[in-house]
Order: sequence, then C-alpha cells, then structure tokens
Amino acid sequence: MHGKISHWKDDKGFGFIASDDGQKVFFHISSLTTKSRRPEVGDCVVFTSTTDAQNRLKATSVAIEGLAKTPKYQNSTNVEPKTKNAFDYFLIVILLLSVAVVVKSYLDSNNIEQSAIFGIPAVVAFILLGRQKKPKNRSFNCTKCKKSERYDSRTISAWNRGFTRLYCNQCHVEWLRNNPRQQETYSSSKSGGCLGTLTLMLGTGLFGGYTVIDWLVQTVI
Repeated sequence: MHGKISHWKDDKGFGFIASDDGQKVFFHISSLTTKSRRPEVGDCVVFTSTTDAQNRLKATSVAIEGLAKTPKYQNSTNVEPKTKNAFDYFLIVILLLSVAVVVKSYLDSNNIEQSAIFGIPAVVAFILLGRQKKPKNRSFNCTKCKKSERYDSRTISAWNRGFTRLYCNQCHVEWLRNNPRQQETYSSSKSGGCLGTLTLMLGTGLFGGYTVIDWLVQTVI
C-alpha cells in the first residue's frame, strides 16, 4: 500500500500513516526498512497493512520512498549498554576468592610476601574484567544525524567506556572541531588508558615473579 506520514513523534518512535484509501495506520520505527534517516511528517511511504491483537491497523515493512533500503546488517541499530556475561561473573568470583585467600594467609602467617602470591589470580581476573568487548550489533544510529554507521575502533572503545550516545565519524570530527579542549582530553584519556594498562601488567608480572622466587628460596632453604 501507499500513503503519507501524517503524524510522527520522534521522541516516542512511532506515528501514523494516512493511506491512499483514507485509512489511518499506526507504525513504529522498528518497522522501517529504510534507516538512512528518521521519518518526517509528509514522507511518502510504501508499506504492508496488518492488524494487531486488538484488531487495530498496523503498518509493517515501511519504506520511505526515495531512500534506499538498509542492508540486513544495519537493521538493528539501537545502542545497548555493555553488560556482564557468565565469564565476567566467574572472574568476579575468582577475584573475591583470591582476595579472601590473601587476607586469610596474611592473618595466619603475618608475611605479606608469602601471602601476595595468592593474589595473582585476583590481578589476572581484574585485567580480564577490563578487557574490550564488542557490541552485539554491527551498526548504530548516529545520535546527531541519525545516519546508520558501522562500529569502528573509536565507537567500540566509547561503548566499552559506557557511552550509548554514539556519533558517526563526520559528526564526531565536527564535534571535536567545535570543542578543541575536548579533543585534547579525548587524546590524553586514550593514551593514559593504554599506559595505565601496560604499567599494571608489567608491575603485576614483576611483583608476581619476585614473590614466586622469594617463596621458592624460603621453601628450599
């Protein structure tokens, strides 16, 4: 069927289509097959008319005329926040148990060097908990221009830091140009994060190695 969008609530993500035969048909943004931009009042659309459980008209497979259909990998563009999986909870258990063993060992022996060896699993678990994950979807909608964009290293890094309002490269560059101080902060935070991770890994390795050697020497002697 053909029609024209008569009402659209962008903040809610739904609206109504006035079909060519005079009917008012509800549609949700999730039913769009063209996602290069958000719908607007007055857009001419092609859609399939169905009814919901309450026998109300509902549009599916809504395509805005003049726009190319979005490829399958771009159909889902909602940015879902980073969540923990079963492996993360396993690491948390390991971390807590390791810390508990360190505390108990220290209270029994009063020797921090001998007790610290039991903290190595906690350090490893802590590092793995901070590992970079990848979003379930391959793409997202730019917060500013609403363009569908594939994830890259920049947006994946931002998503891992807890951001769900992501921008395409063009809007991101424009934002940095208008906020030069933020660009310096952004660059320093990236380098600082990498340096901090490297320092932690090197420190953990050196301290763990020293503790193991010291414990072996005391055991042999």
